[in-house]
Amino acid sequence: MACALFACALLPNLAAGQLQRNIEIVVPFTAGGVTDITARTMAEGFSKHLGQNIVVINRDGAGGTLGATAVALAAPDGLTLGFSAMGVITGRPHLRNDLRYNVGSFDYICQVSTIPTVIVVSANSPYRTLNEMFDQARQAPDRLTYGHPGHGSIPHLQMIDLSMRSGVSLVSVPFRGDAPARNALMGNHIDVQMAADAGSLGNLRALAVVARDRSPGLPDVPTTYELGFREGFPTPFGIFAPKGVPQVQLSRLREACAETVKSEAFANVAIRSGQTIDYLDGRQFTARMQDISRVIGELVNKLPSLRE
Repeated sequence: MACALFACALLPNLAAGQLQRNIEIVVPFTAGGVTDITARTMAEGFSKHLGQNIVVINRDGAGGTLGATAVALAAPDGLTLGFSAMGVITGRPHLRNDLRYNVGSFDYICQVSTIPTVIVVSANSPYRTLNEMFDQARQAPDRLTYGHPGHGSIPHLQMIDLSMRSGVSLVSVPFRGDAPARNALMGNHIDVQMAADAGSLGNLRALAVVARDRSPGLPDVPTTYELGFREGFPTPFGIFAPKGVPQVQLSRLREACAETVKSEAFANVAIRSGQTIDYLDGRQFTARMQDISRVIGELVNKLPSLRE
């Protein structure tokens, strides 16, 4: 049976009878978090629109850089993609000199959403507001601990930015994604979490959303902007590929991404996880990535001690 035109275009020349390769979407964080769940929904949509099997692979570790590196070094044939909260690309390269990628190492397929970072504490925490927490941090410097999904992630850098503006010093505790950080918070192993899964807070207490405008999923939670801090920088989610994917494949991948974001399945996942559907095409997504990378680079230049 003849394969579909795009499926053939995506695949390398294969010997007769050789099995077609699946498209792989690499998620640089553990299974179970909002990034993983969203990636699997995107994979289903891509599979439907491309007529090809899509396999999601979790390659977590080193703050997401293992997975991002795997994508950057893969052959640019349209068969290896990445899906992530994009701090692993906009933030981490500013902190490490040994990474084999930077913001210019990828072709950006499309941005699918943004998600606000929510500053949360456990239900039995003494802190009711962000200012209460910062007041305690001033009285006991380097005592309060906050969890985040990896050194150099957007939530990590957002708390550093807030801490600098508040004149406080907290202890950073990196995890391999949101899910293990949430478990540590619920077990009272950390005091605060910079959470990127606003749709699944359960009985945890949200102190603030790092944003200008309130989150539709958390309408009663104030924003850092309302509380007198800057709105911070966004956490976009998106699909990317190794630099150099041929234009024909790139265009079809972008078409599949745009169609998937329109789907009811994606909308349902976005709502449940607290995401705001925020589609940007490849050109717009590329420009946004470059802009966020620039802002984070300026922050790191102010605090060179962040570099590993």
